[in-house]
Amino acid sequence: MRVFAAEVDGALGELIDGMGDAVIVRDAASGEVVAVNDAVERMFGERSESPRVLNAERWAVEPKRAVEARENAVERTRRSSPATFRWEAERSDGTVFWAESTVSTTVIDGQEYLVSVVRNVTERTEHERGLKRLSETLTHDLKSPLNAANAQVNILRTESCGGEEFLDRLDRVHDRMESIVADVRALVDGDRSRGLTLEPVDLDQVVADAWRAVGGRGDEIDPTWSENAAATLVIEGELGTVSADERRLCRLFENLFENALRHGCGDADCVTVTVSPTQTGIAVDDDGVGVDEADRDRVFEYGYTTADSGTGFGLNIVAATAESHGWDVVVGDSESGGARFEITGMRQ
Repeated sequence: MRVFAAEVDGALGELIDGMGDAVIVRDAASGEVVAVNDAVERMFGERSESPRVLNAERWAVEPKRAVEARENAVERTRRSSPATFRWEAERSDGTVFWAESTVSTTVIDGQEYLVSVVRNVTERTEHERGLKRLSETLTHDLKSPLNAANAQVNILRTESCGGEEFLDRLDRVHDRMESIVADVRALVDGDRSRGLTLEPVDLDQVVADAWRAVGGRGDEIDPTWSENAAATLVIEGELGTVSADERRLCRLFENLFENALRHGCGDADCVTVTVSPTQTGIAVDDDGVGVDEADRDRVFEYGYTTADSGTGFGLNIVAATAESHGWDVVVGDSESGGARFEITGMRQ
């Protein structure tokens, strides 16, 4: 650790010495760098005793943009809570990587400091860009086949007798495919509140509709990941009504149920999913294999999946939908040892 203000040496040492990530500490009033840890040298490949060069703009490919991003993050931090910004950095040897800085405030001996924790997020950034390209391809390549499929259903309605029930099912499948494409596009584009329409929604009905949609009761879509699996849905008590976008809320539950069906069975041939009201929201529990504690911070990330056939979108869409409504979602253990997803903030 290098400290440039002797009066804060001991306190800052305790704060940043043991951290594996690069840490830069600034005086909140002046913006002057007062301390860094040794991980800064490992990340940027440069050691300097001068605090003046230990700024994001010193290593940024586009210094002005990096400074603006940092100042915006600092402003958000001072108003509410820790804020994060991303910037393209260049090491002293000329290699380039994407850095992400999380800025928070701390007070030591009555003095306020800004603490920036910097991580190399190149792999995640490249992955997100790949997902964006995928969403654009998905939108483009599925549009024509879906339009053709809808046209064929309309032709069958006018030229055939009977079978309306099956045509209605096809319409629902097509609508669901279109909504999935739209949700993925909005998710990857980062505009999670786009097209959000809030209205009173009956949770019992939404949960039932979502369960049928994923094949829990053998309706439109079968759970192809386990053809012989028997799944049971249990709704405990009255779930009530919340203000939400019904389509996106249904998609949230569909993804939670699909996750339980994909991952919940383990070596067994069935899974029970239980939906129950909580004081401020809803809990979805299953009796499957659960989520390893080490993975719980990652399950909501773009592209993260442990299933061979998984896309890694499902739980990220759950988190994005909750965020767009101003809710929070966390994962833990159910009473049976499976997974428990709890959505809070739905009820005031």
